[in-house]
Amino acid sequence: MQTLPAKSYAPASKNSLMREHFVRFIKFGFYPIGLVLTLAFIYLNTQKLLGNPKQAYTIYLIVVIGSMLLLEWTMPARPDWSMTWRSFLRRDVPMMVVNGVALAGTTFCLTALTQWIDVSAVNLTKWLPWWGQAFAAILISDFLWYWVHRYSHEGQGRFGQWLWKTHVAHHLPKQVYVFMHAAGHPINGAYVRAILMLPPVFLGFSAEAIFAAAVLTGFQGLVSHFNVDIRAGYFNYIFMGTELHRYHHSAALSEGKNYAAVVTIWDQLFGSFDYHPGSVPESLGVHEREAYPGSDEILSVMALPFK
Repeated sequence: MQTLPAKSYAPASKNSLMREHFVRFIKFGFYPIGLVLTLAFIYLNTQKLLGNPKQAYTIYLIVVIGSMLLLEWTMPARPDWSMTWRSFLRRDVPMMVVNGVALAGTTFCLTALTQWIDVSAVNLTKWLPWWGQAFAAILISDFLWYWVHRYSHEGQGRFGQWLWKTHVAHHLPKQVYVFMHAAGHPINGAYVRAILMLPPVFLGFSAEAIFAAAVLTGFQGLVSHFNVDIRAGYFNYIFMGTELHRYHHSAALSEGKNYAAVVTIWDQLFGSFDYHPGSVPESLGVHEREAYPGSDEILSVMALPFK
């Protein structure tokens, strides 16, 4: 599929010298600075240097999401991918509510399961520092998610088709932006939460490691759906970010790859790494759109796995 340079969508007001420098700073500086600040936050919070950890994390999320929403509003990579009041109220908010309740219930059940099995005595990784455990947790969970995610797209049997029906809700939108990250089916959210939560718990990783892995995974999830022209450069060969995940949402079947959520090592090893520097997909969404309900037809979308 022909791809279009992201710079083609830069606003006309970019002619201002100050704005031009700011746009360039955001383009090349946002991701590395955001990554460094996220890693610094993880370290300071795990060392209990930021006061109440939950309050500190809340403030971190407000700052990160707030700055990303402001940038999406002022300098979108493509204006036609931007959030609108219609998409926010008719799709994003209902999805946030449904998935928020489902994820809370899933987390409660998974926590009860780990307590019932009593994994407190498991300590297979005590020889690793917390940051090493966090790195291992990301690699393991992302490996599992990579194959579940890839099979949900490429699986041909009944199970693969069912997985796709639970996952397609995330691909129905024709836009990619921060809050669109919440678009998805609660069944998909439930097994994603299990993949992220259970392996590190059953392997006996520390609370600090699990927290660190969760924060970095969350940051990558937000950045991956960021509708601003930011470039990660060589970081794309380490982390799954905006430029790569945007192509995962391409409506072209040949471009819908990049299946991992955090790191790109598994896509590179298994032949699904798809990188187009400086370009964006021509269109987003699903192939054969007429076969699916609209992304804001919530009840119809929720019913897909049961058909």
